[in-house]
Amino acid sequence: MRLVLLSVAGLVLFMGMVLVALQPETGWNWSPEYWRPLEKIHPAIWASLFTGLLAWLISSWVWALKPVNLPAILFAASGVATLAFCFSSFAPWISLPMTEKTVASIWAVNMLGASAFGIIMTCLFLVYPSRQTHWKPLSALTVFGFGGWTLLRTFGPFQDFAEVQRITTFEMLAIVGAVIWQVRSSASDPRKQAIAIWLGASTLLGAGAFIATVAAPLTLGFGALVLENYAFSFFLIIYIGLAVGLMRYRLFDLGSWAYRLVFYASAALALILLDIALISLFTFDPGQALGLSLLFVAFAYLPMRDILWRRIVQRRPANDDDLFHLVLDAALKPTEQERAAGWKALLYNHFHPLELTEAEVTIAEPIIGNEGISLSIPGIAGVPSLQLMHANNGRALFTPRDAAVVTHLVQLMQHAETSRSAYDRGVSAERLRIARDIHDNIGAQLMRALHSAKTDRKDAMIRDTLADLRDVINNAQSPILPMDEILADLRAETAERLEPHSISLRWNLQADAGIQLAPSTVHALRSLVREAASNTIKHAGATRLDVRLRITPNQVEVEVEDDGSGFDIATVKLGQGLANMKARVEGIGGAFKLVRGTSGAQLEAYFPHEAPAS
Repeated sequence: MRLVLLSVAGLVLFMGMVLVALQPETGWNWSPEYWRPLEKIHPAIWASLFTGLLAWLISSWVWALKPVNLPAILFAASGVATLAFCFSSFAPWISLPMTEKTVASIWAVNMLGASAFGIIMTCLFLVYPSRQTHWKPLSALTVFGFGGWTLLRTFGPFQDFAEVQRITTFEMLAIVGAVIWQVRSSASDPRKQAIAIWLGASTLLGAGAFIATVAAPLTLGFGALVLENYAFSFFLIIYIGLAVGLMRYRLFDLGSWAYRLVFYASAALALILLDIALISLFTFDPGQALGLSLLFVAFAYLPMRDILWRRIVQRRPANDDDLFHLVLDAALKPTEQERAAGWKALLYNHFHPLELTEAEVTIAEPIIGNEGISLSIPGIAGVPSLQLMHANNGRALFTPRDAAVVTHLVQLMQHAETSRSAYDRGVSAERLRIARDIHDNIGAQLMRALHSAKTDRKDAMIRDTLADLRDVINNAQSPILPMDEILADLRAETAERLEPHSISLRWNLQADAGIQLAPSTVHALRSLVREAASNTIKHAGATRLDVRLRITPNQVEVEVEDDGSGFDIATVKLGQGLANMKARVEGIGGAFKLVRGTSGAQLEAYFPHEAPAS
């Protein structure tokens, strides 16, 4: 609304000055038939009017978007000053009779506007893109110094309107000094230095060209190289440079979104102006005129504007499939450092920020800050909370839609992280299972083969061990066998392992008839007995090992006791084998405990028996 109102105000001023230029020598007349023909209007008038109007529109645009930003306010004020000295510069080519007092008032406005432009631009470069040391006293010195000089020569006994050329020449030197200071002080910040160079170069080319062709020659006693009103066109370099700089460097923290606002405001103004034109020039009634205006704007201007916008400014938004693949690629990196780097790369490639840094505080949800300049990202994937600055390479602001995209990305990343963590836990569990099986089963069987005196029996044991090793690696499910056959093989294997060490085996079995053991039950039972026998052989110094089994359709109970040296229950630490047995039994929902037997060590285990699938 601010932009539309200011644009309308500028157009009204422009049309008012055009009306003044059209007035005849006979005096003011509202009837167009008495106005001067357009071809009689001096071209210098049009140069001044269009320069002042464009400066007003662009400066109004900046202030409408940043009404409380000091640099934006100063730049907007420079546009007002430009309009003032442009619109008051063509009095010599106006035919309308004017009194000497009126002419003096016009030249006073011209002088005040020209001097105000130099003062404002000097103050602008003292505070933007970074505020210089002692900028306040320096700004006050500029205002009171050049301002006092201007007022002294504009009003009172020392009035001399020609002095404006000398004043603006020295103001130009102050602007040059402020620009150089700003560029040098911004050397440590590439973005600020780029802004200082761009805006400074635009100002020096625009205002400097006018000073070099008009003000400086007149100050030195020479004639102007270019007619003053034509030279005003050089000031357009400043305002056009700012319009381009918004896209490249986000001057005054604006960006491509500012152009979208201009497009919409232009559409509204085009509708109004077209409606007025159709009503004024043709014999349409207001309803027909409004309908044609809507038709033109809807089918010509707006489609063309959207096409240009998409081609020039907007980046192609990533769809859900693209985002999903990018998140998966980041979440499934093998290390935490790579996942963190992948997450940062994802954010950078999607939003193209000028800066990506760690946030000062931890946040739980996306937050847009500084009127869209920054976007804070919750921590994820081992990365702390982040802050993105200046979206789309500094050409846009962050929007609520960007915050919604971040929320979506964080949710996808969390889901992918959960899935990857579950996968990693599964891999870790599988590794642990293989390690336990190799320790409990393969190790026991190899020891059994090592102590076998018969070569053919040793070879058979090694072949059985290799078969078991394949089962461990592939986690193959053995066929369901009758309980009697499985336990008979386990008893024979255990006795054969104990025999070379002069350890006798007492085997006691209580079981219901016809029970079949599931592979998981067989695996747990076999591992438990094998590891207990290995410990007895290696550590107990025993002469006898008792194995007592009680098997029901729902539960397996195992007690293994030796008559060896035993241990102190209060101080004993579980070795790898015993720890594996405990973890294996408890992992299938059972209980494991180690107690001191009547003469040696005794372990007890209880675990549910999984019924085989029918």
